[in-house]
Amino acid sequence: MAASQTLTKIIDGSKRQVLHVAILSDGDELTNSIIYNFSDDTTLTGDTTAAKIKIDQVWFQNPSAAGQLFIRFDGTTDKIACGSGFNGNSHQDFRSFGGITNNAASPTGDITVTTLGLANPDQAVVILDIKKC
Repeated sequence: MAASQTLTKIIDGSKRQVLHVAILSDGDELTNSIIYNFSDDTTLTGDTTAAKIKIDQVWFQNPSAAGQLFIRFDGTTDKIACGSGFNGNSHQDFRSFGGITNNAASPTGDITVTTLGLANPDQAVVILDIKKC
């Protein structure tokens, strides 16, 4: 078996998407598991360049004493956008400087999650506020 994720779109508009990602570990890790699929987003309008996708805010709920979560922009060379450390909750707000820009090499526009150190039956939650420019 493998770790699983459940995606719920809280807001799904042409300029913004808010995603709730629930992660359940069975001892296996998620590695670059897609949580925002740019090519499947049918609500995009205006400039739909993959590199224009930004992360405005992220909330993490990670009760694991050893687990870590990493959010990455997907591309030929992925780039870490943000992450969460051990055992806690956090809110990271990047709006004051325009959001975290997708700086992956040859970006696909996708956003992925990777877990490290989660054990069975650890659970974690990520809420992403994505700006579609």
